[in-house]
Amino acid sequence: MLPRDGEVIIDTAAGVLGRYDPRPVQLDSLFNVFSVTKGITAGMVHWLVDNGKVKLEENVANIWPEFGSNGNGNGKDLIKVHHVLNHTSGLPYALVEFGAENPMELANWDECLRQIVMSKPETEPGQQQVYHYLSFGWLCGGIIEHASGKKFQKILEEAFIRPLNIEGELYIGIPPAVINGIIMPFNGYPPGVESRLATLTIDEYDLSKYADRGYHPDLPSTYRLDQIAELITTLPVFFNMLNIRRAILPATNGHCSARAIARYYAALADGGVIPPPHSSLSKPPLGSHTHIPTFSLHEQSKKPKGEKSKEVPGASKSNTNNKGKDASGDANTRPINNGGKIFSNPRIHDAFLGVGDYEHMALPNGAFGLGFMRYKAEDGSLIGYGHSGIGGSTGFCDIKNRFAIAVSLNKMSYGATTAKIIGFVCSELNIPLPVEFSSIKDFEKPLLR
Repeated sequence: MLPRDGEVIIDTAAGVLGRYDPRPVQLDSLFNVFSVTKGITAGMVHWLVDNGKVKLEENVANIWPEFGSNGNGNGKDLIKVHHVLNHTSGLPYALVEFGAENPMELANWDECLRQIVMSKPETEPGQQQVYHYLSFGWLCGGIIEHASGKKFQKILEEAFIRPLNIEGELYIGIPPAVINGIIMPFNGYPPGVESRLATLTIDEYDLSKYADRGYHPDLPSTYRLDQIAELITTLPVFFNMLNIRRAILPATNGHCSARAIARYYAALADGGVIPPPHSSLSKPPLGSHTHIPTFSLHEQSKKPKGEKSKEVPGASKSNTNNKGKDASGDANTRPINNGGKIFSNPRIHDAFLGVGDYEHMALPNGAFGLGFMRYKAEDGSLIGYGHSGIGGSTGFCDIKNRFAIAVSLNKMSYGATTAKIIGFVCSELNIPLPVEFSSIKDFEKPLLR
């Protein structure tokens, strides 16, 4: 999905939902986009900063007292919010052993937050930028909940889902179908979020690239690439499990349509300005799904044919947008957001990139700004930001050309297919291809390690 200057240029889908699911992919199909999720989670932290709930230079322990009172050492009580966003907190491998011993416990949100509280940094904050591939989510999640006093998913809805009108197409932890108040396992009926899920699989041809040291010349010899390849083979099995899909894993468990991610980045590309309504040619309309599907079989059987319910399914009294109307109604009643901003900071791009007034908060020349991967032109200048996920899904924006793109896929590959798609689009629009993508078109290095 590709918007530019507020206009949707490309909105397309292809392929099937899974190796054993021959249904065609639709524009509203939901993909696990792995670490693309981090760009959304980081945006939530910045949204709280924008709304005066937290400060980037604030100690995490001031927001989350338990965080600093346990596992002290290596300056844990000195870890600031910007250290977490910049992957310099010193906790890159927190919960790795816990997850290896108890993988299903990773779905336990409260327990994972407790484990983060008990973790001890490996280095002092701000010293090294090491990718926090799992811990980033719980660190940000704890900050988000303690700073706001609200649940993580509530802030996600309040900050981005409702303002951008992307209900039903962006989740971090999918909601279960609910029938007469009972959470149901997926059995094919009723049609809800589960029926739109794409199933992850592995591109066997690309799998060998992860274990071939020739594709990773810059990694130390002690790096166990064979373990990485083994991990890749287990990811689809684990993340296809329904209880894992329902878990809150803010670093790696976003389930989104490409058009929802692209609309998010289109807003960021324009400094937080909410884009015009999505193209009416896109079917089903973006935002037309009930965000939390609920079903009442008893009421449905009694309701006269053609009569509309007075209640909006799955809506709470507080689930309203700025016009006071319910944001989870059907396509005919939901108000369209034709203006407004999700960020008011005029230097929000600098904040995401960790430059300008925010330069001192980000490690110099690091791959990451404050929560986002930095994207550069061939001359080394910064042109945008975003985040990619293992397997090839990605979302980013070019802030100089007011351009955003998202690619979501379920056949996990080395990233070259995604890079070629983005390369083709950039070529047709005559805008620069970020070097981060140009370097992997021929399998030189993965989209994200």
